[in-house]
Amino acid sequence: MPALTVLCVVLCGLVLGLGAGVTVGAADSDTAGDLKSWGSLSDGNETQTEIMLAESTFDDSDYDDPDIVVTFHGNVIPGEQASAEETPVEPTITADGEPVRIFSGGVAKIESDVPVTVDGDPVEISNDGTTMVTSGENGGQELFVGDDGTIQAEDENGDPVSAEADGTLVEYEHYDESEFVVEFDGTDNISEGERLSANIEVTNVGYDDTETGGKLYGVDTDGSYDNVRIGGVEMFNIPGGESAGPETFERNLEEGDHQIDELRFDLDSEQFTESINVTEAEIAITEFETNEPIEGEDLVVEAEFERFGELDLGYREATFSVDGEEQESTALNLVPTETTSEEFVYETSSDDGSALDIEVEVPGDSNVERTDVPLVSQEEHNESMSANITNEPAANLSEELEVETEIDYHGDVPDGETVVPTTFLVDGSVANETNVTVEDGAPTDVTFATELDEDTVPVTSVTVETPGRSDTVEFARAVTTDVSVNDPFASNESLEAIVEIENDGDTPEVVNVTVSVDDPASVKSDGSESRELSVNASETIEAEFTFEPTDHASSQIEVTAETDDSSETATTNRPMFKIETVELEGADDAGSGLTMSGNVTNTGEIPDTQTIQFTLDGELVTEKNVTLDPDESETVSADIDPPEEDGEYGFGMTANNETATAGESAEGSAEINVSGTSLLDRLSSLALPLLLLGLLVIGVIALKYRDDPQAFKRRIATAKSTVQSTVQGVVGGGGSVIVENGLPRDSTVRIQVKDANGVVFQEDLQLADGEQREFPSLPDGGQFEVGVGVDDVASHSEVFQGPIDSVGVVLQPDGITIAEL
Repeated sequence: MPALTVLCVVLCGLVLGLGAGVTVGAADSDTAGDLKSWGSLSDGNETQTEIMLAESTFDDSDYDDPDIVVTFHGNVIPGEQASAEETPVEPTITADGEPVRIFSGGVAKIESDVPVTVDGDPVEISNDGTTMVTSGENGGQELFVGDDGTIQAEDENGDPVSAEADGTLVEYEHYDESEFVVEFDGTDNISEGERLSANIEVTNVGYDDTETGGKLYGVDTDGSYDNVRIGGVEMFNIPGGESAGPETFERNLEEGDHQIDELRFDLDSEQFTESINVTEAEIAITEFETNEPIEGEDLVVEAEFERFGELDLGYREATFSVDGEEQESTALNLVPTETTSEEFVYETSSDDGSALDIEVEVPGDSNVERTDVPLVSQEEHNESMSANITNEPAANLSEELEVETEIDYHGDVPDGETVVPTTFLVDGSVANETNVTVEDGAPTDVTFATELDEDTVPVTSVTVETPGRSDTVEFARAVTTDVSVNDPFASNESLEAIVEIENDGDTPEVVNVTVSVDDPASVKSDGSESRELSVNASETIEAEFTFEPTDHASSQIEVTAETDDSSETATTNRPMFKIETVELEGADDAGSGLTMSGNVTNTGEIPDTQTIQFTLDGELVTEKNVTLDPDESETVSADIDPPEEDGEYGFGMTANNETATAGESAEGSAEINVSGTSLLDRLSSLALPLLLLGLLVIGVIALKYRDDPQAFKRRIATAKSTVQSTVQGVVGGGGSVIVENGLPRDSTVRIQVKDANGVVFQEDLQLADGEQREFPSLPDGGQFEVGVGVDDVASHSEVFQGPIDSVGVVLQPDGITIAEL
C-alpha cells in the first residue's frame, strides 16, 4: 500500500455474482510474437469470498495487535508478510469516511475511537483470525460485504444486519472496483538468437468483475531502441480475487534485442513492467587474471571466454597486447553457451620499465579487459631476501629433524607483502619447496622438518635457500668398512663374508652395504647382495653375507664390500686343479672323431669337485665334473665333434671355469683334416647293410703274422709280387676298387679281385686311420668277385656283374662294407 497499513476484521459470506466465462479476443495483426489467450476464469457458479477490514497507519499507544490486510484467500495475513499484490486499494473499510482499525483486545473501531457494532454488539477479531460479532443476539456471526458494499452479518432469522459506528454504516467503498496485479515469469538468462518465452499471469485483487485486454512489449528504457511488440490478448470477466493465466508470449530475439531491458504489459490504461536482461550475442570475457612477475619472469594472463546467444557470429578472435602492442592472438571457435580458457604469456625484461599495460580484447565484440601490472627489478628483489636458521638441529635416527628458520625481506616490501620462494635442502637434495609470505619487513618464522629413518640418513647438512641469502648447518660423519672371508673353501662349502661397519661420526647412519663377488658365475645367485645396516654414533656392527658356489666357481674369488663412502676387498681360494699334457686324437683322420684328454691333478689342500671344460678354437665344446683328493691325479677325456672346415685349431682343457693360466689349464693345437669324403657318404642307403660273408683266405696271412710285423711285411711283399705277376694284364683295365680305413687305428689290408679265370688283382697295403686309396683293377665285363681281409677283422667278399665303374670298400669296427658306388 502506498500510504496506509491496514488492520482488518474478517468479513465472511460475501456472495459475488460471477460471469459465466471469459471470451478470448483475436490476435492483432502487428503482433511480433505469438498471440496468447486465457481460458475460463469461472466455473459459472456463485463464489463466496472472505474480505477483511483494514486500517490506516496511525500512532496509537493503545494499539498492540499486528497489522492486518485484506486478502482473497480466506486468511488474515500480517502486513509484514503481505505482498502488494495481495493488498486492495486504500482506504478500504470506512465509516463516515474514517478508516476502521483494530484496538487493544481486537476490538474494531474507527479512528475517532468509536467502536464498530452490529445491533450494538462490538465487532472483534477472533483467535482464528476471522472477524465476527462476539456477543449479543448476533454473537458468533461472521461479517461479509453486502451487495451495496456495506459490512453486514446475518441475524437469527438469516436477515442481513449492517455494521455501524456511531450510527454510520461501515462499508467497503471499493467493492465495485477492480485492481489488477501482473506477474512475470521466465524472463531470466536469455540471449540474442534464443527464443524469449515470457509467462504472464493477471490477478484481479479487487471485488468487481472486469473485462479487459493486454499487450506485451519489449522496451529499451533508454529510448535508443524501438519497442518490440511481443504479443497481445483480450481477457473478459476476471472476477475479483481470481487470476487469468499464466500464458506464454514468445519471440525469437534478433540482433539488437540485447538493448531491451524491460518487459511492459499494457492492460487497458495501466502498464505493468518487469526488468529483463537480454545478453548480446557475443563472446564475452567473463574472467581475467594476471600474475605479478618480477622483472625477467613471465607475465601470465588467464582469460575465460563465454559464447552468448544463438546468432551466427562469424570469425572471432582474442588479442593480447602489452603497452599497446599486440603480442599474440587466438581464434575463438565456440558454440552457444560454450566456455573456454586461454593463457597468454609475455616474457618481461628490463626494457619494460616499472609497469605493464595489459589488455585482452575480442575485437569483433568490443569486449576489453585491461589492467596495469607492476614490475620489480629481479636483482633488487632477490638481494632483499634472506634465510636464517635459528636453532641447532639435532640429527637422531627415527626422529624428525626440525630446522627453525626466519625468512626475511630487507627494505620496503613491494605492495606491503611479497612471496619469497624458499627451498629446504637435505644433503643438497630438495626436501621441500614453499612460498613464504613476508609482510612489511617483519621476518616470518618457518619450521622445516625431515624424517630421519632408513630412507633419509646419513644427513651431512641442511640448507634453507632463498633467491638472496641462504643458511646452512653441517653434521660431522665418519663411517669405515672392513670385510673378511673364509679361506680356503671347497665347492660344497658356502662362501662367507663378514662385513664390519664402524661409525666414528656425530650422527647415526643407515649404511647401504653391497657385497659382491668378482665373477658372478662362481656363485648360484647373481653374485651381489645389498643390505641397509643401521649404526649409531661410536658403534661398530658386523653382518654376515653367504654365497653358494657353483660347479664352475673360480679357484680364486674376490669379495668386495662397498658403501656410499668406502670399498674393501678380500680374496678367498678354492683347491687348485692343475691340467697337464692335453692331447687331441683323430685330427689327421677325416673319417674319425676327435678325442681330447689331459691329466688333472688337485694341487690344493682339501678335496674338491670341479668342472673341467674342453675348448676347441676358443669355444666351449663340452665339460665334465671331476672329484679329486689333495694331490690326486686323473686322466680326463671327452669325445668332441670335429669342426666344419680343415685348418689349424687350438684346443685346451681348463679347470675352475677360468681363463687358461699356467697352473690351471693346458692348451695345444693341431691341423684337423675334415675335407676327405668317406665312402659311406657315397654309398646309397640301399647298399649300406653289412655283407657278412664267409671268411676269405686272404685274411689268414695278416692274422698269422699280426704279432710279428717284420715277418708280416716280408710275407706281404712276396705275396704282392706273385699276385701282381698274375694280374699284370688286368690292372689298369675296367673300373676301380676304392678302399677306406674307417677303423680308429692304422690297419693292414688285402684287396683281391677274381673272375671265372681266377685272381685278376691282389694288393696288400697299410692304411692309416681315415686314409682312402683307389685301384683301377675291375674286369671290363662278366661276373667277378671283390674280397677284403683285415688282420683282426673277419674277411668279406661281394659278387658283381660287370661292367662297373667303381666298387667301394669301407673298413669299420663292426665289419666290412663292399658295394657298388
